[in-house]
Amino acid sequence: MLIMSDQQAFESLRAFFEERPICASASDSLSQSVEIGVVINGNLECVFHKENGRPRFSQRPASKPDVVFHLNQNSIESLVNDKTGEIGELGINIVKSYLAGDIKIRVVGSMINLLTQGYLGVIKAGGISFAKFLASHGVNGLGKIKDVIQGLKSRK
Repeated sequence: MLIMSDQQAFESLRAFFEERPICASASDSLSQSVEIGVVINGNLECVFHKENGRPRFSQRPASKPDVVFHLNQNSIESLVNDKTGEIGELGINIVKSYLAGDIKIRVVGSMINLLTQGYLGVIKAGGISFAKFLASHGVNGLGKIKDVIQGLKSRK
């Protein structure tokens, strides 16, 4: 494993989020006002957002994120090296990185924002393969999704 600097990790993630068609498709349902915080290696604060309907990844803190992802070296490499063109498969790989402890997720926004700003549309875009994977881990309906969100919200 080649160790990337925080700046190299940012550039790799920027290329992934901005240039991969799967990222544009996955973020279609997100509101234009959504900003998702991303912290690289505990050091570099970035933001995933949309600009003119296109995904953007910028090196600045998110102004009012609903969700903040903390990515380490392993999760960054796994994400940028994932060549799948299917949203569900990408979602599965992200959840696997979360379960392995390589991604930490904090929900800092309100449940109302999570329900009305398009986040559920991202889950829906994952399709049947993502739904089956979530169900195999006990997340098999809106109530369970809400429980998971509440659990992520209570973590510090």
